Amino acid sequence: MADSLGPRTGLTVSVHRLLLRRLLGMTALICVLLAGAVYVQLYTRYDDAIIESSLRGAEDFRSVILPLLDQPSLDARGIQAGLDSLSGGARRATLGYTVSARILDADSRILAQRTATSYQFAHEVAAYLDAHRFAFAPGEAVQSRALVRIGGKPHLHLAVSLNDSRGRVAAYAESIYAVSDKVVEDIASSMARTIGMVVLVVLATSLLLYPVIIRLLRRATDLSVHLQEANLETLRVLGSAIAKRDSDTDRHNYRVTIYSVRLAEALELPAEAIRPLIKGAMLHDVGKIGIRDAVLLKPGALTDEEYREMQVHVQHGRDIVSQASWLSDAVDVISGHHEHYDGSGYDQGKAGVDIPLGARLFAVADVFDALTSRRPYKEPFAFEEAMRLLELGRGVQFDPLVLDAFLRISQDLYDKTAGSGEAELKAALSRIFQTYFTGDIETMMEGMEQLLSGRRLSRPPVPS
Repeated sequence: MADSLGPRTGLTVSVHRLLLRRLLGMTALICVLLAGAVYVQLYTRYDDAIIESSLRGAEDFRSVILPLLDQPSLDARGIQAGLDSLSGGARRATLGYTVSARILDADSRILAQRTATSYQFAHEVAAYLDAHRFAFAPGEAVQSRALVRIGGKPHLHLAVSLNDSRGRVAAYAESIYAVSDKVVEDIASSMARTIGMVVLVVLATSLLLYPVIIRLLRRATDLSVHLQEANLETLRVLGSAIAKRDSDTDRHNYRVTIYSVRLAEALELPAEAIRPLIKGAMLHDVGKIGIRDAVLLKPGALTDEEYREMQVHVQHGRDIVSQASWLSDAVDVISGHHEHYDGSGYDQGKAGVDIPLGARLFAVADVFDALTSRRPYKEPFAFEEAMRLLELGRGVQFDPLVLDAFLRISQDLYDKTAGSGEAELKAALSRIFQTYFTGDIETMMEGMEQLLSGRRLSRPPVPS
């Protein structure tokens, strides 16, 4: 297994990278959650203090204008005079201060208002109040608040009902309260201290536990690597079994896999699309295991009936890989590599982009290798002749865009691969396996998790 799959270089670095990434991610998440909790706690504390102060101020104001609230018709001048007579206390100055206040009657008409004209955002506050009034229902008891940002700073939009001496709602007070810079600084500094403490605690804990975690993770990594290597070895052996039965060589499977991967890379496909392609390329003809020797190994041309029987190998291939979770994503290549771009292929008669991209891509690689390799019934075509024959299939058998990509890399790929011996091809395949399956521990372990999850989901229920 080792000689076919290559050394597991870079895995140690990958393990450390995985662990550090997870630890940093968890640290960031904990910091965000705790910072949010601290913010809510501090904001609630200050919010309650501000509300208490505001309610006390509203009650002071109510006591001043109570005789006016008992009048059948509210005296706007008297209410304005009462509003002008009030001033903020020391506690309110510490928390902040009211920068604008309005008194409204039961129908939400403004009776009196006062604005701190010296406040730097006085104009913005007035514009905000005009655009965002609380909606009062006549006679409704109100005690509402909303945290808003005006001029880039936090403010509280407050509203409270004012009762007459008989407890009936006679008017409403609406105000904008500017939260002091000290409150903002207290909240920010408390959040910073909390985040700093969290980071220190997490880092200290991580340093203590890191050797233990890394040792456990390495064990898990070794198990994952062995499992992945076993899967890849099974893939290679299964592909080898049908190759030997059909052509007595593994080289075809190796070459078409290498061609397919390089073509996929030329098309800039992601690793998530290349891994199923590798499996499909190695097992593209696995369904031929179910074809009779008299048909599979017949030296001459097949009859129509024999050709139809040969076509059934596609369905056999689907049936075989569908039974294994790890191989099931190879079905696109196995099922579609005999489909033609114009719809004339088999076994489902798909056409154009309805044929999976992996199958369209593999079809080019498969035919190219068939043309340029020796078979019992023919000698290999020269590179130029093979490319001419591929060009004849443009838009008929092959996707033009895929064919164009192959044309760009075909000469170099042919020079490096077509004449290689089995040992060289096996080494190249090992490098591909390492790149896309065993070289990155995080990707590999995620694949294992998905595989195990798929097995759990597909497991039949236990009879009761």
